[in-house]
Formats: sequence, structure tokens, C-alpha cells
Amino acid sequence: MAFVYNQGNPLATNVYVAPTAAKKETSKTATQKASTFTYGLGNPLETRITAPGQTLPTTKTKVVETKGGGAATGGATGGGGATGGGGGGGGGGGGGTTDTGFTAAGTFAGWEYSTDKKQRRMKFHDGKGGFYYGEYEPAPVTDDEETKAPERTLALDTFKATLGLLLGKDEANKPYVQKLYSLVSGFYKTGSTVDEALNLALYQAENENAIPEFTKRFKGIFDIRNMKQKGMAVTVPTIAEFFATEAKMGEVLTNAGLGDLATEEFLGGIIGLNKSVLEVGNLISDVFTAIDYAPTELKKTLQTYFPGVDRVSIAKAILTGKEGAQELSQKVKGVSVLSAAQQQGVTMDLATASNIANMGYDYQQALTGFGTVKNLERAGTIAEFANMQFTSQQAQQAVFGKSQKELDEIERLKQRELGRFQGSSGRLASQNRAAGLI
Repeated sequence: MAFVYNQGNPLATNVYVAPTAAKKETSKTATQKASTFTYGLGNPLETRITAPGQTLPTTKTKVVETKGGGAATGGATGGGGATGGGGGGGGGGGGGTTDTGFTAAGTFAGWEYSTDKKQRRMKFHDGKGGFYYGEYEPAPVTDDEETKAPERTLALDTFKATLGLLLGKDEANKPYVQKLYSLVSGFYKTGSTVDEALNLALYQAENENAIPEFTKRFKGIFDIRNMKQKGMAVTVPTIAEFFATEAKMGEVLTNAGLGDLATEEFLGGIIGLNKSVLEVGNLISDVFTAIDYAPTELKKTLQTYFPGVDRVSIAKAILTGKEGAQELSQKVKGVSVLSAAQQQGVTMDLATASNIANMGYDYQQALTGFGTVKNLERAGTIAEFANMQFTSQQAQQAVFGKSQKELDEIERLKQRELGRFQGSSGRLASQNRAAGLI
């Protein structure tokens, strides 16, 4: 039987003599579940039947010698052989050899992997342009996996040391730390830093209602987080930022003689109100100090608006109140002006006092100014004699607001008073001079 296996060269032919053993094998495999595959690269029509698990001999390709003259071994078509010499029409010709040109049978051709890359099998050349395969076996680690970095692990000692720097050594040795370590390790393995993993673990512990000692410690963070979720323009601090703020606030309170308030619970509550270190500093310097060192008369008035039996209570009320430092500072200044008016016998409400405070008058300045306002009450009496009116509010506008209109009015009243009491002497003149009218 002859067939063409090199379609790239239609002139090249070969005689395929199937051995008896091969026929027997083919007959044997007919009853088995056969698999068909193409191994003739030059001729896609050429196939070979093999039984599952069947392997071919791993010998080199046989070089077939051909001698001229033999019809069976010479040129079948009367022409010269592909590489050897064949006689025409079965006649004698020069002898030679024929090399198939394919890789020797049994030569390893690499591994073939299953679709999921979990199995592989060996691939061999069959010496005729095709391949045969070995049995599938579990695939080893791939090259990419072999070069992959080893899994990150966080040592317990390292974690405790880091936690100790933040919470203190005593806190780092508490029983709940083991559970916290387990949570932090999970995030650390996925690539987070220790600080990042600690923050992520905090929220996971809250969601799972685990480690209540730990989540309670950072209640202030959750309070600010809740503000943000409600749409407020706030920044939720990390654990590291929380600790830094807490430490600085503690210094401010300690320096103000309020070290008893510098506790984790109290400071965490202040942070939870979204008050910064700067704001707490302003509350202490502008508000608390003003109250703490106020004169006795002023302090009595301030106690009405900032109740407290002692300075610590006042500080608590100021620091934990909803009002900010600027609002409280302005309120203290308004109360101070109000107190000054009361001490000079001038009736006034807090709103008016706050307006005067907004002009830049403190307690001492307001005290002097209201003394002048009180003396100008004489101008009201003079105005009545002339069927005119001059009120205490006008006097305040003249003294504190420097209103030119009111100052001109006072000047007219002065001149009227001078004309009326021209040449007067004695006690009445002295009183007028004291009132600033003459």
C-alpha cells in the first residue's frame, strides 16, 4: 500500500510496508476504546489508532535501504527515489538510503497540561511527525508560584511590641490581645501594614461585637465615624492619630492644672465631639482661664452662666459642651461686660453686653466705660428740662460706640447746662463738673 505523506512535495513518495505484527496490533485494538490523533504534520489526513495507555518504541527512526531493480523496494512509479536511486519501472538503479526527516521516536517533546492546569502528561515524538503521550499526573507548583513571595506572617511578639507603644505594656498583655492579634494577622497577610491592619481590625471587632474592651477604648473614633455617616464634614481619625491627639490634649490639661481630667475616658469623649487639640487649647486659654482668674465679682456672674462648684467642674462643662471655643469665648466676654455694667448700676441684657464685647471691650475697660455712662445720667435730667430726651442707651453709644451723633447731643446738653448755670459756684457746679457736663 502506498500513500503520500509529504504534501509539501507532491513528487516525493514512499512505500509503507506494514509489518505483520502491526496488523495484529491493529486488530487487537479494534475491540478497545480507541483514540484517534493526527501525527503526520505534512499530511493532516494521516492518522494512527492507539489504545489508551499505549506507548511506541523509543528507538531512533529507522533508515530504510533501497536497492535498485526491485519493484517492491525500488521506484514504484518508475522514477528515481526521493533520496535513493531506484530503477525505472522496477528496473535496477543505483542503491541509496531514505531518511524520514522527522525527530526520532521517543524523543521527549515537553509537557501537556490539562485545561485547569492541575494535571499534566509527558509528550513524545513518534518518529513520523506526530506524538504519543504518557498518563496524566498531578501538576507540580507552576513557575509563577515557585517565584511568588512567601506568605506574610506577623509575629506575636512584634504585634505586642507595636501595641505596647500605642496602648502601653500593661494593655498589650491583656487577654483580649490574642483575639485582636488573630484579626490583625488576617489583614496583615493580605498586604496591609501593622497600623492599617490594626484600624481594619477595630472596625471588624465592632461589626462582630468582639473585643468590647478594645472597641470601648476607641469610642471617640466611632462617634466621629457616625457624624460622617450623617453627612457632617468631619475626618475620622486612625488609631495612631487618635493617640497623638489624646496625648497632646492631656498635655494641655496638665499644664492648666487640670491633670485629673487627662484620662483616657474623658479625653476620648472630647475627641468624640470632634474637638481638635487647637480647639481644646483655645477653650482652656480663652475660656477657662478667663473664668479661673476672673475677679470675684465677675466670677459670681460667670457662675450663673457656667455653673460648677469648682474649677474642674467648670472645665468639664466647657470642654464637653456643644459650643465651640469661639462661641464660648464670646459668651464669656459678653458675660464679663454684663458683670461690669451691673457693678456700675447700669441695667443691661446679655445680648447688648455681647455687642459691646464685640467692639473689643474686656471686663476692665467695660467697668470704666459704664462708670462714665452712669455719670451721663445727669444729661438725661438736663434734656428733660428742655423737653428733650437722652437715654442710657444713647450714653452707651456715645461711650462705647463713639457715635458722633450722641457725642454731639452730649455737647449741646453741656452748652445748655453751662448757659443755665452761668456763673454758678459751689456744690452744684462741682457736681456738674464731675458729671463731665461743664
